[in-house]
Amino acid sequence: TSGSTGRPKGTVIERDALRRFAAAVASRLELTTHDRWLQVASLGFDVLIEEVFPAFAAGAAVVCREDTRALDAEELHIALARTRITVVELSTQYWLEYARWLDGNGTATPETLRTVVVGGERMDPVPYRRWQARQPAGLAHVYGLTECTVSSTFYTGLLPSDAEEVPLGTALRDVEISIRQDGRPVPDGGTGEIHIGGPLLARGFLDDEEATARRFVPDPYAARPDARVYRTGDLGRIGPDGQLVFLGRVDDQVKIRGHRLEPARVERALCEGGGVGQAVVFPDPETGTALWAFTVPADPAAAPLPGEAVRLTGADRDALVAPLEAQLPDWAVPRVLYRVSVLPKNPHGKVDKKRLAAWAAAASGAPAAATAPAPAPVTEAAGTEQEPLGTVLALFREVLDAPALGPDDNFFDHGGQSLLALRLLARLRESRSGAAGLRASALFTAPTPRLLADALAARAVAHP
Repeated sequence: TSGSTGRPKGTVIERDALRRFAAAVASRLELTTHDRWLQVASLGFDVLIEEVFPAFAAGAAVVCREDTRALDAEELHIALARTRITVVELSTQYWLEYARWLDGNGTATPETLRTVVVGGERMDPVPYRRWQARQPAGLAHVYGLTECTVSSTFYTGLLPSDAEEVPLGTALRDVEISIRQDGRPVPDGGTGEIHIGGPLLARGFLDDEEATARRFVPDPYAARPDARVYRTGDLGRIGPDGQLVFLGRVDDQVKIRGHRLEPARVERALCEGGGVGQAVVFPDPETGTALWAFTVPADPAAAPLPGEAVRLTGADRDALVAPLEAQLPDWAVPRVLYRVSVLPKNPHGKVDKKRLAAWAAAASGAPAAATAPAPAPVTEAAGTEQEPLGTVLALFREVLDAPALGPDDNFFDHGGQSLLALRLLARLRESRSGAAGLRASALFTAPTPRLLADALAARAVAHP
């Protein structure tokens, strides 16, 4: 399926497109019968296609995990070494967590690992260069969409020192990449919308002729009279070296944890619930993995002072989140919500998201909501059985960027998600030896600082 909010759009991929795709990826990554590809992606995610079929086409092995729970960075590292993996594909944020863990532990990738495929979101050149300078495993930066049979371009080069973006790479065999403005190809080096053509295109969206006609359009510049191209909605250019470079979105569509999202759908849902006059939704500026929502109350008397952002907690937050959880996938539900008096505009008349983020930063040390005072600091005497709570609470506040978080506040109700859970557990292991071996899934049964501290204390008693 393709899409994010509302009802997912079934995407019809022909067997021949899958065959060509599998062969092209196997060729680009030089897969052989000696390779072992670790299967990481969810079974409902199109990346699964890339993990399985190219390996099968090359006669390589696909190594399945023992369970479907998320692996944190240390567990991933152990799994890669133990099962002698040669290729693994990680989302951009997951790869960053693994890279940070390797750097923090002064550790290199396992000897058998030769390639880490990374994609789903924009890559920052700084960690990319750091990896290439320190790690023996190579990187393959990929770009593509479900509608074009997963990945369409691969970049495996050594990033130049003056590069401001990590390129998306060059097209796979049987993939045609062009840059167009208003449907017309732009001159070499020009900026425009990325269009993808060739036999790897899907037939279209299942039972949705209107959406198919809007995105899969005839190509009047191709030699074949029936040729089509897919309008990706992504901005890009092709550099003098032939590498495709991503430059943003044509519209406001964003990516959250590898999923494409139209924020307008979430914004409308927030306003439909009552009590909200206006809303804007966008990824958090630091990690890009969680959604923030800024709401303007329908009743001006409920608004904070101009220029202030009040973080919502408790019943105020639940009243807005509950209706969204009933109609949207979990990753599309904003977990961090603020109330403001107005949505500021920039000189172009668009919502000034940078200013909203600055308001949120200024409010980070203040009570989360006008009706909910900041919880009192937790003070335990060192050496008592309650001592872990102070450490755990501090780490919850750090990872969630929520200084006012209390000992009984739920991790997932305050912006927590799988990647932040991995980060929290990594930081916890650094701080407390008793957390060794604790999995991120522990947060599902102990989602508050107090419950997790109790779990750690119980582990300490059982394994002194």
